[in-house]
Amino acid sequence: MDISFILLHISTGLTFVLFLLIVRFKNKKALHFYFLFAFFAIFLWSVLFLIQQYISPLNLNATLSLNNCINSLLNFISILLFFIGYVYAKSGSKINKKMNLLFLIPVINVVLLWTNDLHQGVYTYTQQGESIYGPLAYAATFINYVFLLLGLAYLIRFTVKNAGFFSKQSALIILGAIAPVIVDVVYFINRNIFPRYIEAISFTVTVICFLIAIFRFELFNIVPVALQTVVDHISDSYLVLNEHMELSDFNKTFSDTFGGVLEFRRKQKIDKILDSDTEYARIIMNKLEDATQKQKPLYFEIHIEKEDFDRYFIVEITPVITAGAIICTIILFKDITEQKKDAELIAKTQYMLIESEHLASLGQLVGGIAHNLKTPIMSVAGGLEGLTDLIDEYEESVEDSAVTAEDHHEIAGDMRVWIGKMKEYTSYMSDIITTVKGQAVQLTSTTTGSFAVKELIKRVEILMNHELKRYSCRLDVKCTIDKNTIVKGELNSFIQVINNLIINSIEAYEGERGVIEFLVSRQEQMILFEVRDYACGMPNDVKDKLFKEMITTKAKNGTGLGLYMSYSTITGRFGGKMWFESVRGKGTTFHILVPSL
Repeated sequence: MDISFILLHISTGLTFVLFLLIVRFKNKKALHFYFLFAFFAIFLWSVLFLIQQYISPLNLNATLSLNNCINSLLNFISILLFFIGYVYAKSGSKINKKMNLLFLIPVINVVLLWTNDLHQGVYTYTQQGESIYGPLAYAATFINYVFLLLGLAYLIRFTVKNAGFFSKQSALIILGAIAPVIVDVVYFINRNIFPRYIEAISFTVTVICFLIAIFRFELFNIVPVALQTVVDHISDSYLVLNEHMELSDFNKTFSDTFGGVLEFRRKQKIDKILDSDTEYARIIMNKLEDATQKQKPLYFEIHIEKEDFDRYFIVEITPVITAGAIICTIILFKDITEQKKDAELIAKTQYMLIESEHLASLGQLVGGIAHNLKTPIMSVAGGLEGLTDLIDEYEESVEDSAVTAEDHHEIAGDMRVWIGKMKEYTSYMSDIITTVKGQAVQLTSTTTGSFAVKELIKRVEILMNHELKRYSCRLDVKCTIDKNTIVKGELNSFIQVINNLIINSIEAYEGERGVIEFLVSRQEQMILFEVRDYACGMPNDVKDKLFKEMITTKAKNGTGLGLYMSYSTITGRFGGKMWFESVRGKGTTFHILVPSL
């Protein structure tokens, strides 16, 4: 028994073991089944070769019949290898049912093979008993090679694209692809060079190489997806620059977004792609240089406006570093145009709210505001006096030759200091006045409306996105009712209340990371909204006064109007209830219960 015959026994046993392993695997997908069929076909093929070798000295007719069986299986194996390559390249997707009609080709070949005595188109015999290939045999061989090579081409092209030409996965795929092709070609040219069952051994090697390469030793735990397929489905635009700042790659989103605005192609310098005369191009190039020099990611917002193109983006520049050197740079463009428009719309339509019955005691409210305004007014007055003195000093120095340019700059600097201080106080006063004005305007307002819960959630998430990121907090929204449920009342008013509660929760974490929950559920005919944090909680003296008067835990940074007005809005405008639970050191939950339509 020669070494090749021993290898045939080993490959037959190994194929059967792998077949059983795949049979036992759960949650099979299309790729698993085609591997299963291929292993089974190769196993039968190998068994037939073994039987043929053992009985050939005893029964010539049986040997010829086995030869027909062997050729029949070969037709199916080539189709199965094609499907393995195709399904793998399509990231494990199912085969179109119409493609299964391709199995008719090996079926027809099998019929022609077994009816050869009627037409002798597959092979004929010489007087010496040797078989000679006929035209149908050459046609079947050609078709087998076409499907085999197509399957191998799918595998090699996809693997190289996905993992790189010099990767271990690509090496295994290429090795497995070359083995049967070389053996088949050599045998087809000269059938006497080695036994035909070497073909079965070579195909066993092929499928084992594919199995290891595709599933990376994890035996069907994953089906690989092409990197390009993944990034083309990313909603953000990205481009990759090589170490020479040339465009190396980009995704479909980038092409769709900037295709009508920028002219770009691979190997093109980034400064040639961007319009260097524009402000956004100068900003991107400066940030790009800064990121590569510091070897750290940079984030910034940018407005790109050109002809009919007008969009806002959050740009992320990330240098990719290996062994201390930048091998490429990724530029990500996140389109925030809609968020900006929504935020601007909400900002323009938001009003400060308060309950009409609380406005009846406007005197108490104004008294509190007057107290808050006293300090900034006195500070502004002091600033005006300081500016007056500086103006007098400057006027006297105009014709004084002893006054140098440095003196003028010093006087101007002092003026700017006073102006800066007054701006802070005037801005604070403006906020207070705007708040009171908004309350007074809405005192006689009869605006009503309705909104869906999903619209509320959407706008809250958009509006709070920046603040949450700014303070490294996360908002978890959990809605257990139909999001199309309608709430009676003005949407912007309710948004203002929820946003105020979320901002309070953010600030309760005092700059630390934290989770804020926004919960929506149903209680009979009412809808319950809850804003919950796990921060420091409120002290008892604050809890006792909350909703009754303007009180704040933020010292000079707060006015106490937010919760006071939120409570008034819920009870006065929505006919609802608002209460809270707070435990020191464990967190606070605000509950809002309003009727639904």
